[in-house]
Amino acid sequence: MKKITLSLLSFCVSLSFTLAQKELPTENVDIIKAFDASLLESNKIDVPPALPPLDTTTKRQDYLVLPKPLTVTYAAPTLRPIGMKSGKREEDYHGYVKAGGGVPASLYGELGYAFQSGEKFDGKFWLRHHNANKKSFENQRFANTDGLVNGNLYLDKNLALEGRVGYTYDRVYYYGYDHDSLEYTAEQVRQDFKILDIGGRLYNSERTDMDLNFSAAPTLYFLTDYYSNKETGFDLNFSATKWFAEKHPLRVGIRTDFTTYNDTAKQNLNNIYLHPSFSFHADFLRLKIGAVFASNRDEFQFFPDVELNLRLWGDGLQLFAGAGGDLRKNTYRRLAEYNPFIQMRGVELRNTAWRQYFGGVKGSLGWLDYQGQAGYGKAGDLALFQTQFDSVGRPGVTRFGVVYDSANIFNIQGTVKLKLIKSLVITGTISQNTFDLYQEDEHWGIPSLEVNASAVYSVLGGKATLKGEVYLADGIAFKDSEGLNYYTGGLFDLSFGGSYRLTDNIGVFLDINNVLNNTRARWLDYPMFGLNFLGGLTARF
Repeated sequence: MKKITLSLLSFCVSLSFTLAQKELPTENVDIIKAFDASLLESNKIDVPPALPPLDTTTKRQDYLVLPKPLTVTYAAPTLRPIGMKSGKREEDYHGYVKAGGGVPASLYGELGYAFQSGEKFDGKFWLRHHNANKKSFENQRFANTDGLVNGNLYLDKNLALEGRVGYTYDRVYYYGYDHDSLEYTAEQVRQDFKILDIGGRLYNSERTDMDLNFSAAPTLYFLTDYYSNKETGFDLNFSATKWFAEKHPLRVGIRTDFTTYNDTAKQNLNNIYLHPSFSFHADFLRLKIGAVFASNRDEFQFFPDVELNLRLWGDGLQLFAGAGGDLRKNTYRRLAEYNPFIQMRGVELRNTAWRQYFGGVKGSLGWLDYQGQAGYGKAGDLALFQTQFDSVGRPGVTRFGVVYDSANIFNIQGTVKLKLIKSLVITGTISQNTFDLYQEDEHWGIPSLEVNASAVYSVLGGKATLKGEVYLADGIAFKDSEGLNYYTGGLFDLSFGGSYRLTDNIGVFLDINNVLNNTRARWLDYPMFGLNFLGGLTARF
């Protein structure tokens, strides 16, 4: 309709324009009515849409693709056996108990347990007691009790905190006297060592993003004995390790070691250490370069820390050489651990300045691990143990004092571990020292030759274990009651033992020690127990 209306309007305009071009007649026109134009009604024509016919012809298309080499990386295929059955998973055991007794009259007990709480905490505790009394020899007895509690708390940001508390109670008896002419009660010749250890450590449980490991570890101990002697030790150790290329460590350690000893007088022995080192690792060599800087009583000393290791034939044949040293403290605790029959009154605490130079060969062939070396060392103020027969209130009882002397020491030593068959492991060590002392005639109380060998054989699928041990040592020099040099006999100690697991949790054990009944005196006038037995039960849970 819009189009029709527009067309009529256009027609009227055009007609008006045309008529305007002509002169109208001048006659009068009468308008009867207004013009009424209308269109007739039109019929709508329906035209339905239709799709064009389908083109079913097949056309061949030719494509031109230029060849291009592609680099495809993929993981190497993994070969897996078909039908292999998984092995039986061994049950986890957290606790261990060992208890028994023996001849001469002895009692043994040991208990340990490890525990864990998720990934945030783990710890363990351990307790052991052993006593024996050879009633046929007056006061030849001892009793040792040790305990430890340890735990690790894992914090955020790869930090971890470790705590440790230990306690030792050792009771010994001075039975080194003439039993034919002298007699003492157990209380008269008793000695007790009580040691409380407290320690901790703050460290990173995993290597940091900067390839840095660090640790701060304070330790503290308190020692008292039956005669009111006391010693306190405090050690604070800071260390840090920076790794380069994940295999070359640069280490720095700073350590302060303070000791205070009291009997009738007070003594202090305080050392400070600085220990830097750098190790370089390559396929065929390892080189370590470092030093120990130690200070005591404003006296400064330097010790090397250098080692070179060459791999001539993989792990099978390696040569090594180096130099090392340290400032070793002769505290009451350390001296008594080596010789429990020591008399500390009048003994001065000193450091032993130790320097050594060594070289040797080592290797691992799978069935054989070995190492042999020769070395030369120089010890300044080496602690030697000399006899004392003037014990106050106990005449004739042998005890030992400390004599200091400097010495040149030549050493040859070796270790071997042999595994010819799966169930048999043989190990052995040998050490031979030659002493050149500055003042003393002999290296009092210290052996020259020590040999230790053992064999362990597992049978019945690991349910039973058999073992044998041999220990050899040469004679040791002391001065007798007349001031003459005396040498104890050599030692040949042969022992056997075994264990059998009755069930997965319960087992039995038997140890037969010193089969040849060798009673050689490691310390003058203190013979060993000789032949002795120890057996009992074991359990794990």
